[in-house]
Amino acid sequence: MNYLAHLHLAAHTHSSLTGNLLGDFIKGPLPTALGPVFDEGIWLHRKIDAFTDAHPEHRAAVARFEPPWRRFGGILVDMLYDHWLSLHWQQFHQATLPHFLRESYGRVLADHALLPDGLPLPLRRMVEQDWIASYRHREGLAQALNGIGRRLRRPLPLGEALATLDAPRWQACEQGFLRFYPELMAFSEQQLTSHRRGSPS
Repeated sequence: MNYLAHLHLAAHTHSSLTGNLLGDFIKGPLPTALGPVFDEGIWLHRKIDAFTDAHPEHRAAVARFEPPWRRFGGILVDMLYDHWLSLHWQQFHQATLPHFLRESYGRVLADHALLPDGLPLPLRRMVEQDWIASYRHREGLAQALNGIGRRLRRPLPLGEALATLDAPRWQACEQGFLRFYPELMAFSEQQLTSHRRGSPS
């Protein structure tokens, strides 16, 4: 999953928003030196990503991309899921998306001073430049994907992959997301509840 989904799932489970975002940047075993609150968010991030990657709906969405784009299907689908979460936001959260993002950015920035090295630069830019708001629009999504593509070992315009999904495949992926995401919300809540109780997971 990508930034918006991790923020939303962190809020949904009342866990650290910053910790959940740090899951993309902190590798290696837990606990870290960052503190239990952040470690819990990183732990949940990893659980969310593993559940997502193994889910039949996510795998089906990846398979709808033709070669050579299918090789990058995981990245493409994770970004598409943020796009559809933006479009269907009111199904999953009571506050408006702009309000949620303002609140979330403030909480993440407040954690900057609590981290030994501060926020990773991509997270600071994401917050300061409000990348997530652009994901709602297909053009903004394509630009974000192109930005990711420029950072690949062999740069390529990843945003062009979106044009390869015809209307039926696009709609099938979107409907798959709408079936999948409530399952992910329930999974995240259950996992964190078990984790806090000290149960094996």
